[in-house]
Amino acid sequence: MTKLGLTRTARGAVIALLLAVVVAAPAAAAQPTRTVIDAQQFTHYPAGTGCADFDVTVYRPRGGWTAITDFSGGSEAAVNHAIERTITNDATGATFVENSISHEVDTFENGQIIGTISGQFIFEFYPGDVGPDGSILDHILALYIQGWASYVIDGTTFATLAITITGTTTDICAALS
Repeated sequence: MTKLGLTRTARGAVIALLLAVVVAAPAAAAQPTRTVIDAQQFTHYPAGTGCADFDVTVYRPRGGWTAITDFSGGSEAAVNHAIERTITNDATGATFVENSISHEVDTFENGQIIGTISGQFIFEFYPGDVGPDGSILDHILALYIQGWASYVIDGTTFATLAITITGTTTDICAALS
């Protein structure tokens, strides 16, 4: 092999290596970050935080989790898995048992969170939020939804600005009253 042949081969190898680095660098930087959260066994919500008029406690069997994946492009995906979660009215002992298995994708744009969620899930509304019928709510509303929802949430105050729901809904606090 001549000197020229070695030079071309070496130059070709260097160019190939540089191209590999240039292509690999953005791919490595774009890797999502995933966080898995194990569900607490129980959580207490005083009146006015879970339901308006009474305290509730949520009991979760072991094994519940939520996985949140953050993407460099400004979106986030969450998968929730909580089977046979029991919500109890602390005053009366009335219970509501639900399964939350859902997939949610949020995009952060212009100070807003724009998202969709599907499966079985709880969506909570607070005074000042836009409710499912388009009215401004003056009370807490905790809905168990089996279906799909799309929503817009203020990224600073976390107020629900708009929501569309397809599927069945159950007012959890009414079920516990």
